Amino acid sequence: MGSGKSTMAINHINTNPNKKFLCIVPLLKECERYEEKTSIDIIDPEKWGSKWKHFRWLVENDKNIVTTHALIQKMDLDMLELLKSKDYSLIIDECLDVLNTYKISKDDLKIIFNEKLVSLDDDGFLVWNEDKKPYKGVYGDIKRLCSFKSLMGFKKDNSDELARILMWNFPVDFFRCFEESYIFTYLWDGSIQKSYFDIHGIQYEKYMLDDNRQLIPHNKTLEYEKRRETVDLINIYDGKFNNIGMKIGKSNPLSKSWYEDKRKKNIAIFNQLKRNTENYFRTVTNTKSFHNMYTVFKPYCKYIKGEGYAKGFVPCNARGTNEFREKKSLAYLVNFFMQPDIKQFIDHYHIDFDEDLFSLSALLQWIWRSQIRDGQPIDIYIPSERMRELLKIWMVECKGLKNIA
Repeated sequence: MGSGKSTMAINHINTNPNKKFLCIVPLLKECERYEEKTSIDIIDPEKWGSKWKHFRWLVENDKNIVTTHALIQKMDLDMLELLKSKDYSLIIDECLDVLNTYKISKDDLKIIFNEKLVSLDDDGFLVWNEDKKPYKGVYGDIKRLCSFKSLMGFKKDNSDELARILMWNFPVDFFRCFEESYIFTYLWDGSIQKSYFDIHGIQYEKYMLDDNRQLIPHNKTLEYEKRRETVDLINIYDGKFNNIGMKIGKSNPLSKSWYEDKRKKNIAIFNQLKRNTENYFRTVTNTKSFHNMYTVFKPYCKYIKGEGYAKGFVPCNARGTNEFREKKSLAYLVNFFMQPDIKQFIDHYHIDFDEDLFSLSALLQWIWRSQIRDGQPIDIYIPSERMRELLKIWMVECKGLKNIA
């Protein structure tokens, strides 16, 4: 984070004026940055009735395009066919959301299979079983998604019974529309998109930026050297306010399920977490509210936000934004895990996935919204014992230490 990946992408565009680029970034402000910093004419789709309509027109007319992750999620069969006929170079800033649970009731799931509206092919994709009459009904969205292989299912182990979930996949053929593709992210091995690529057999190579911001094959030694420059800027709180996040038995304090359970059974514990956070900012860091930043799962903000930091909320999955680079005192009040359905889906394909690395990546992305991205020190309160230890391990790995006392 903050190593110049986006700057390198912009420089790559500027030094290749004869190429045609499709750039996908997390936020609208990043679209503005690409428009301002690139020397080519690059366009962010506007509302022509809809942004998608303008996006299609730009592709049809061979324009350079910068757009958001949110817009590209609308990918459909017609656009895939159009992109295949063009010669774009693809740049993606931060990993896309490529897997998600498709919301369908158990009853509807039984209907579409029992009535043989759909079936599973050998690769696990849902196939719409066409009959002579065109289908127009309540399952039209499923039919549409099946048309470009965007829904998958799987059977339970040693059973003909379908698992209880359908998984939406970002259309795999999208990544086959380009001769040249770049994805700029950190901790790729802990990303869902890496597992998605492995499931679908999409090949990739890992690179990094050297000190001159030139692409070189990934080098772990150099990565650790770069990491060493930042770890001393992080001061982790280690005191009694952490007691609320101590792991006892199989519990996962401060996880999403923990919040849900405490809201129903012991909502008073939220007041304790709120007081801890208020005291941390007031007595430990003693910083003004302008410099304070915190996160919690969004539905629980109303219980946790408190005096001195209420306006400093930054979503726990924030990435790709520089809006909070003045923040120097942080409170990370969550224990971050992958969605269980996505984990079950990835496990089904026997993909080696490191969930701790996934969680660490989310934490680091969040931390790097603060002033550390400018080389300035930060203080951070992480009451979750699990998340705190993951960060400590990341900090000492680059120094060759194998264990944390």
